[in-house]
Amino acid sequence: MSDNHIKNPAIARQFLAPIIAHAEVAPSHFRMRLEAPHLARHAVAGQFVHVLPRDGSLTDPMLRRAFSILSIDGDTFEILYRVMGRGTKQMSGWAVGREVDVIGPLGQPFAPLAENALLVGGGVGVPPMAMLASRPDRQQITALIGARSADDVLCLEDFQRLNVPAEIATQDGSMGHHGLVTELLEQHLIQAEKDKTAVYSCGPLPMLRAVAALCERFDIPCQVSLEENMPCGVGICNGCVAPVVGHGDDYSRYRRICIDGPVCWSNEIDWTHWETPSP
Repeated sequence: MSDNHIKNPAIARQFLAPIIAHAEVAPSHFRMRLEAPHLARHAVAGQFVHVLPRDGSLTDPMLRRAFSILSIDGDTFEILYRVMGRGTKQMSGWAVGREVDVIGPLGQPFAPLAENALLVGGGVGVPPMAMLASRPDRQQITALIGARSADDVLCLEDFQRLNVPAEIATQDGSMGHHGLVTELLEQHLIQAEKDKTAVYSCGPLPMLRAVAALCERFDIPCQVSLEENMPCGVGICNGCVAPVVGHGDDYSRYRRICIDGPVCWSNEIDWTHWETPSP
């Protein structure tokens, strides 16, 4: 689907990873660090892990949950998740030392960064932007973070630790710009040098749709990391498809986010025919 396709997907493995640290960092948002040397050696920005949110001897919740990788440090990696249902509710009660059943790294990563990289994240779409900001090929980076309120701003300390300028937009005006993060993006694109700038984004579908439209308007390359439920995570169930442009028959109009993504070029997605899921 894009020129960042992984040549060797066999690096993904299933393993038990002990929890090293686990804490609530914002209302209903938790950061979890796990020990996993193989994943730490091979994972790159934009990939995700598939976590079993229960004991192996139980059957509920049945399906795994997909989480973007937030950071890698030595032999450990970190995820940040929001409590939304039974699975993540159970996860929020897990203690340090517990072993977690994980599959990863999975999915397609981000392409090499442009000279001027604008990272746009909203909600739990911010963590993969923090991972991307840590890449060694970075040059000039600006992070644009969107949230409902100051309490919901995620990963600000990660960008600060990386010395990456971060601008905040909150819908209630309690921190930074009062409005949408795409309004900050538009201000940057107005002044951007087209041949040196690219946008990288992850967040809710309406935000990604707006980011893609802005980048098309200003003729700026844009990669998006798509968020969707991924029941299997390995391309078998076809439960995480996104419509793409330029294909005739019904089947070829769709790509599986778990293996053809989650990262892809925004101009490949048929945003008009992708419905926003109900909350």
